Amino acid sequence: MKQFLKELSGWFRFRKIPPEALRIVFFHENHQYYSYLEGLVRSLTETHGETVYYITTASDDPILDNPPDGIQSFYFKSLLSIVMGSIQCRIFVMTLTDLNHFYLKRSFHPVHYVYAFHSLVSTHMVYRYGSFDHYDSILCVGPHHNREIRKHEALYDVPEKQLVDAGYYRLEQIYEAFQTTEFADATPGNTVLIAPSWGKKNILESVGEQLVELLIHAGYRVIVRPHPETVKRTPEFIERIQRRFDNHEALTIELSVATNESLFKADVLISDYSGVSLEYALGTNRPVLFLEVPLKINNDRYKDLDMPLFELEARSQIGMVLSPDDLDNVPATIELLKAERSTYQERISQLRDEYVYHFGRSSEIGAEHIMKLLHNTPEQG
Repeated sequence: MKQFLKELSGWFRFRKIPPEALRIVFFHENHQYYSYLEGLVRSLTETHGETVYYITTASDDPILDNPPDGIQSFYFKSLLSIVMGSIQCRIFVMTLTDLNHFYLKRSFHPVHYVYAFHSLVSTHMVYRYGSFDHYDSILCVGPHHNREIRKHEALYDVPEKQLVDAGYYRLEQIYEAFQTTEFADATPGNTVLIAPSWGKKNILESVGEQLVELLIHAGYRVIVRPHPETVKRTPEFIERIQRRFDNHEALTIELSVATNESLFKADVLISDYSGVSLEYALGTNRPVLFLEVPLKINNDRYKDLDMPLFELEARSQIGMVLSPDDLDNVPATIELLKAERSTYQERISQLRDEYVYHFGRSSEIGAEHIMKLLHNTPEQG
């Protein structure tokens, strides 16, 4: 009841905003996604003097109680579909895919929807078919996104969107912060981070317990960072790992992805197909050990595009791949990756230059696009 009253109070505040003032709205499912767009929000509020209206479905989102300057925050959950279906803003920015496919629909008012990626991975396998079809603009991370989206549009006769060569703020943030840490120039140590994707076939839920035990016995300090969806959907699994390794000082289980400290500490990351593997490698110039679990396919038609998947193509440049059947070889492979760190640094730098637009300028470019949209779209009222 308390949360609903909080939501209802926000609803009345929101309805009092004149349509001509409601220029830019950002939507996040929870505060963890704010880190992907913080730079864009700050550029709009600080550089361009805009007010950003921030909608979240998380009642504990800290931005609700302590919004930064230039942000007005609102909590909607049970009322979210009503708010979205009737909203009269000019620009609506979101990191959530599948607009118009499920319960979140486009407004019946003329709103321009902007999608911002929260991953570097390709668009045509891990995302559902048509996940991006109902946005008007997309802030692309790199050229692979442009190529994939344009081919999808041509193949399935989908109206073309405005594709912006924007870049990726989250990666810029990791890279810049890492350069200021004590770990940036440190010689390789013995800290290993396990950060998988989510789903029953990810490495944590398939071989995680054996892997953790193997690494601890081999003398590594291990950080396990489950995907937020794993924490939310299978808490009993996380509790089982915590109970099993409760007495091991060498193990840390990190249940929040709000900070980057574990990425900075890790000498090697072990992952599967998670987008965090690309963020880690391109953000720290350090290698990744991939365990080849079954592909996570959310679009059965992904082969129609006949295009490479960035998250698969990049693996040979940023690390090495092992079968889960070869777990005994994991320690030796980790040592090999550490020994060849300088070689991987060069490869990773080249990959970042090739696959990430305008490194360091994504927020500026995204904000300029939104300001152009504001100047070119009619006011509502």
